[in-house]
Amino acid sequence: MLDRLNAQLARLQTHPFYEGRLPSRVDSAEEFAERVPLMSRAELVAQMTRPGYGAFAPQVPPVRIHLTPMGASLVPILHSAADLRAIEAACGQHLDACGIGPGDVCMVTFGYHLFVAGLFYQSQMEARGVACIPHGPGETERAAGIARRCGVTVLAGNPSHALKLIEAGCPVPRVFFAGGEAFTGNEALYQRVRNAMPGTLLIDSFSLSECLPVARTFPGGTGVHVFDELLYAEVVDPDSGRPVAPGERGELVLTHLQKELQPLVRYRTGDLTVLRHTEPLFGRTVALPRVVFGRADSMVKIKGVKVYPSELRTVLLGVDGLSGAYRLVVSRSLNGSDHLRLQIEGAATPAAIDALAARFKRQTLINADVIEAVAKLEGSELVIDQRSTA
Repeated sequence: MLDRLNAQLARLQTHPFYEGRLPSRVDSAEEFAERVPLMSRAELVAQMTRPGYGAFAPQVPPVRIHLTPMGASLVPILHSAADLRAIEAACGQHLDACGIGPGDVCMVTFGYHLFVAGLFYQSQMEARGVACIPHGPGETERAAGIARRCGVTVLAGNPSHALKLIEAGCPVPRVFFAGGEAFTGNEALYQRVRNAMPGTLLIDSFSLSECLPVARTFPGGTGVHVFDELLYAEVVDPDSGRPVAPGERGELVLTHLQKELQPLVRYRTGDLTVLRHTEPLFGRTVALPRVVFGRADSMVKIKGVKVYPSELRTVLLGVDGLSGAYRLVVSRSLNGSDHLRLQIEGAATPAAIDALAARFKRQTLINADVIEAVAKLEGSELVIDQRSTA
C-alpha cells in the first residue's frame, strides 16, 4: 500500500490543487497522516463550482460526468476512460469472486437520474460479459415479469424494492447486490431479505459518487472489504482529525490511488465507521465490519465518551412500533455525573426496550440511564443538553 501511496503523491506534485501541499513521498502510514492535510467536501465543492472546474480542470477529456447533490450544489464528478477501466477491473475481480460472468443476466433496479448506482452496476456487468437489463426503480409488476421472461440470475437494487419484486413473482436471484439503504446494519430488513432469498449470495456495498466504489461484501467475509487497489482508507477522530486505533469509531477518510481526474487525497467523507485489518480475503485485507452507521455531525461528550447523534439511527432500525424519531437528553445527576435519557417516538415492549439498551451500549460504549418511549416527540432537536443550566 505504501508504494501505491507514494506513486500517487509523485503524480500529484504538479497538480494545480495539490502543488506545494503534499510531500513527494512518505516512509509510513503514520508519516502520511502526519504530513498530508485532510481535505473537506467544501474544498471540493468550491473548486468544482468554479468555471472550468477550478484546480480540478480535467487534464484529459472526461468521458463520463456524474452530477451529485452536495448541499445546495449539483457537483460534477469526472471520470476519464482510464478511470472507468480501473473501476471495471476492480469490480470485475469482485464479480469473479461471486461467480458472476457470461451467461448471467442482471436486472438493475437502481435509479439512473442523478444517482450513480444504476449506470455503475450496468457498466461493470457489461464489461464482464454479463447481460444487463437497465430497468430502474418502480413498476414492480412489469419488472417482475421482465425478470421471469429474461431469466434474471443477478439482481441489483434497493432491498425494500427487491422484496416487492420477489412477492410479485421475480425469480429468486443467485446473487443480490443491495444498496440505497442500510442493509447488513438493519438486522430486521436483512433477515426479511434472507428469508425471501434463502439460497442467494447477499452483497452489501458502500460507495460515494466521488469515490466509486469504496467497499463491498466478499464471499466469506464480514461487513464490506475496501477496494484497496483504488482507495486507501483511514479512520480519524472527527474532532481532532488524528487517526484512531484500529476498531475505534471515527470518520472515514479516503485517498484515491489511481484516479486520473478529480483525484482526492485524505478526503473527509463525513461517514462514521470502524476499520479493521483482516486476513486476506480474495486479496482484500481492509474491512469496514459494520459498513457506515452515521455521520460525523455535531458531537456531544457524555460520560466521557464522544457520541455522534446520527449514529443512533442504526440502533432503532427494525424495532416494531417505533417511528425512528429519537432524542438524547443529557443532565446532571445528584452526584454530579452525567445522566442520559434516550427518548424514542412510538410504542415499544419491555423486551424491545431491553434490546435497545443493549444495542445502545454496543454502539456508543455507554449506558442509557433511562429509555423512554413517548407518543410524539415535539421539535427537531436530536440532543438537549441540560448540564450547563443544571
